[in-house]
Amino acid sequence: MKRWIYFICFCTLMVLVCEELNKNRQDADPVAIETGSDQVVVTARLASQVKKENQRDRKIAYVTFDDGPSCNTEEILQILQEKKAVATFFLISDNLTEKRQKSVKKLIAQGNEVGIHTACHEHEIMYKNETAFMKDFMTAYEKIEKTTGVKPKVQRFPWGSNNGFVRGFVDSATEKMHEMGVKSFDWSVSGEDAVRMNVSTAEIIANVKKDLTRFQYPIILLHDSGGAKNTPKALPRILDYIRQQGYEFGVLSDRDEYQFPKKWRK
Repeated sequence: MKRWIYFICFCTLMVLVCEELNKNRQDADPVAIETGSDQVVVTARLASQVKKENQRDRKIAYVTFDDGPSCNTEEILQILQEKKAVATFFLISDNLTEKRQKSVKKLIAQGNEVGIHTACHEHEIMYKNETAFMKDFMTAYEKIEKTTGVKPKVQRFPWGSNNGFVRGFVDSATEKMHEMGVKSFDWSVSGEDAVRMNVSTAEIIANVKKDLTRFQYPIILLHDSGGAKNTPKALPRILDYIRQQGYEFGVLSDRDEYQFPKKWRK
């Protein structure tokens, strides 16, 4: 009788040990399970939580470029590569000429990200109403995906989400884009490199420095366009400054969505 009691106790102990080991394995490697069980949901949530916890004490800068691709894209990519930095490029799909497509594929290969900045960037067309905007958005989405083989995960409203043309439907359009897995991003720091023609290199650098350190996860607005010809000249010093302030570089699809506060729309 005692032997059976000892045997049952031993088996119970082994089951408990195995369960604890299995639990520790799941916690340590949250992507190890590949089935559709409830455990996958638990471990996926754990992975997301761990990612957020890991980022909590980190400073991550998100450099972004609007309006490309352009005659400056190759130079910008070269600088990013030399400085071991990455960025998010919000593309105007009408600019994806055969000549520029090679640069866009190159930027993805270097670890950068492509986002949508409309197809035409003409406010009288794309901002006529929500239907017109979503039509333009889909045109851009499909062309970028066809050109790069990548489904865009981020987009930026030209002139920001609080501009007068889009205010009436920005929330509903944003929700529709969410349904496609696309997040919207404004910016928290601006180089103001496209406010007029030929903004000086010194001005662009000073504009970034002015606001950068106010944020743990700054989104820096710059432009990849022929009119912003001094942006590539300013970029090496901007990237050096960002790193000197203790920031890492990231792409926006890894960040929580950010739009300007709704109170700014008044």
